Amino acid sequence: MKQIALQIVVLVTLTACAVSDSETPQVRRVPTDAEVEAYNARVAPEERIVCRREVPVGSHIPKRVCRLQAQMEDESTLQRSELRRVLQ
Repeated sequence: MKQIALQIVVLVTLTACAVSDSETPQVRRVPTDAEVEAYNARVAPEERIVCRREVPVGSHIPKRVCRLQAQMEDESTLQRSELRRVLQ
């Protein structure tokens, strides 16, 4: 009886550990400076990637963030306009 219970526990444990690749969340890797330079060399200027270190709200640890240059410019413009609106 103990052997059957042990086999069931082992079977359940192994079944729980079996996860297909489609169920595994994909982690986004931040590109290196060399990868960004290589990408930027072959795309149009409006599609270039810019990387910078940003400190998230509630943290003192900066993180490297890479986005399209147009996205960063749009965010900066939005943040400036919101700041002006709040300060007036």
